[in-house]
Amino acid sequence: MQINSIHITTYQERTWGRVYVSYQLEQKQYFAFKNFINSMEHNFIGNGCLDDEPAFNWFSLDKRFEFSVNEVLEGKADRLTLTPEKWKGKYGTPSVLLKRLLIDIYSGNLTPVERRRGWFEHFHIPKLQLSDIHVTKEYKQIVLNEYYTELSFEPLMKTLYVFFLKHTEGVKRTDLIDHSEELQLIYTQITQKSDLKKVRQSIALLTDSLGKSFDEKISKIKKQLTDILGEKLAKYYRIHKSDTEEYIISLPPSKIKFDE
Repeated sequence: MQINSIHITTYQERTWGRVYVSYQLEQKQYFAFKNFINSMEHNFIGNGCLDDEPAFNWFSLDKRFEFSVNEVLEGKADRLTLTPEKWKGKYGTPSVLLKRLLIDIYSGNLTPVERRRGWFEHFHIPKLQLSDIHVTKEYKQIVLNEYYTELSFEPLMKTLYVFFLKHTEGVKRTDLIDHSEELQLIYTQITQKSDLKKVRQSIALLTDSLGKSFDEKISKIKKQLTDILGEKLAKYYRIHKSDTEEYIISLPPSKIKFDE
């Protein structure tokens, strides 16, 4: 996907402003935007030129602004007024809205814009695209590059997540204890702890098949990923139990990148 431009409209005649993405995919031109209707969030997709879309060109020229992706994500458009002040916290600023919209585009969480106008014309909706997951040296960052999103987990959650990113074949919970040394090494690199006794205690709790630590970490990772990515996309990135009892991350191994 190639992003051409980001457009933002501001509050006009009691209508809330919006964030739009104009982009190209498979040599076709699309646009997507996030719209709140009756306080409910909706994501719409259309094909062709954004300038021809009534949900955009209804706004007067002085209410339309154009930015690059990085400018918006860096907060340079957050000064714009999209909503009355009392709704700003709930609705979000352009930087927050754009990050969510980009994830919605990749996840396919979009509705054809014609439905917004009360009628529907079928056209091609881009298929779901999964972002690479990039783990930097010494596991300092876990980044979904195409989604402009960094995953921030507490140390033991991060240790478990990195471990399963490394073990794309999956590992049964009862076999996790056999990987204690590897888990200790990952945890030590993440936390920079030198107290080996405390490291071993933490990993022992994590690998105890009768304890609660493992289940708690898996549950928290699932919730955090779902909150960030939405249910449709999160299922590819979370740790889950397969039909053969192995815990695994379903992302294709080719999408997982580690810095050496």
